[in-house]
Amino acid sequence: MTFGNIDVYGSSVLLGCERCRYTERVSLPPIRKSKLYLDQSFLSMVFKAEDKRYLRIAESIKGICAKQALVVPYSNVHEDETHQWKHYEALINFIKATARGHEVAPTYEIIQAQFDQALELWLTAKEPDFSVNKRDAFDREIDEWEGYYRIEVGGYYGNVEKLRSAKIASISGLVDTFDTWRTSTQTVEEQIELELAQAALGYLDAYKSYVQRIAEGDYAVLLDGPINANYVKRLVSCKALGENVDDRVKAALRFLASSHFAAMPAQSISARIYAELREQVRRGAYTNKEKANARLSGFFFDVDHISVYAPYFDGMVVDRSMHELLRSGTVDLSKRWGTKLFSAVNIEEFEGWLNEIEQGISDAQFEALASAYPALKHR
Repeated sequence: MTFGNIDVYGSSVLLGCERCRYTERVSLPPIRKSKLYLDQSFLSMVFKAEDKRYLRIAESIKGICAKQALVVPYSNVHEDETHQWKHYEALINFIKATARGHEVAPTYEIIQAQFDQALELWLTAKEPDFSVNKRDAFDREIDEWEGYYRIEVGGYYGNVEKLRSAKIASISGLVDTFDTWRTSTQTVEEQIELELAQAALGYLDAYKSYVQRIAEGDYAVLLDGPINANYVKRLVSCKALGENVDDRVKAALRFLASSHFAAMPAQSISARIYAELREQVRRGAYTNKEKANARLSGFFFDVDHISVYAPYFDGMVVDRSMHELLRSGTVDLSKRWGTKLFSAVNIEEFEGWLNEIEQGISDAQFEALASAYPALKHR
């Protein structure tokens, strides 16, 4: 056979002849893929192959992705966290294979987009009713038909042992604060306000450190400075905040104390997660420090990806502890952002959600699958 498929390009299949240069295109119907975020705990369980339920679901995910109805992008958080695992090379390859080449934007890019949107609302005196733009997280191509090939680009992960040690020390430090939390009299709302104020202070401290290093002639900060400093740098460079730097700095301080900053998903979700964790501790959770350290070992990575990515995804799989936090009245992620939450606690619900996606594939899409991917088992 000399005439057949060459590749799939976005919304069409390119066919051609091996003997001559004749080609033609067959149009494919528009599609919209459900977006699913699989956290490290799920991917590790599948990779270890210790629980048949996870293996069954992984096969289902793989099949639905192949039918162009679901996409499971990988992120910079996947890569950062995976490199703390001893067998990271095999695991990251598994994650990328599941993602089929799709990647969600890095967390810092999404946070910057949220800063820009919140600042615009603040400057125009509009209500801080925050709605996310999914294009901030995903490229246009994510809702197109996949080609036959993908290109992967390696990343830089820093000193893995240093990161691993810092992770252990951070969790240990968090657990050590639990004794103080147990006797706290602050309300949940007061704790959320405190978390937001601390987040704003963290951005300002990073910016102050950046300015100080520049003043000292340490221009290496342009390459190795903290990303958090960049958000305030962008604020201070915004001409709409004032004619001179002093005015812009003062305006930036007012913005960081505003309800618009607090409404940013990355800030709001993170603050509420920490506030709910504190409430759990006050109610008697995590009394055993050793078990608390083990159970919360990935907590900071989890807060990082959930607070930033959750509003952009249709579904998200997390571990049991985080699932409990996210479904609490304090956070209530599904109600606030519409993101379906799954873990080992409601694994049947997860399977049901996946079945709904597969059953919702139109006849037109099934017919197009046969043209685009002749070797695929479609039904």
